[in-house]
Amino acid sequence: MWMINKFFFLLPVACMTVLGTAQTLPSQPIPGQDPTDCLSSLYAIPNCLQEIVQSFVNGEFGTIGHSCCRAFLGLSADCITERFAFAPDFPPTLRDHCSGQ
Repeated sequence: MWMINKFFFLLPVACMTVLGTAQTLPSQPIPGQDPTDCLSSLYAIPNCLQEIVQSFVNGEFGTIGHSCCRAFLGLSADCITERFAFAPDFPPTLRDHCSGQ
């Protein structure tokens, strides 16, 4: 049972990590990405999504850069609720950390 729980915990983290490792210039659209995607501001900052995923996995927020925090704080509440549904306690903690920067 523990292995199943761990799998379902790590699956979304792995998906976010894969999405976060795509490297493009901020001025270029990401191929195949919906321009109305609510996380587009995070994609525009190199390694931002990866920093957020790492902080989620490690429970440490010190690795998130200032520009990434600003982008996260700019996300709508609906976007955050939809994209972080698997970990509802994480966004408020990250928001508190980013607000203090």
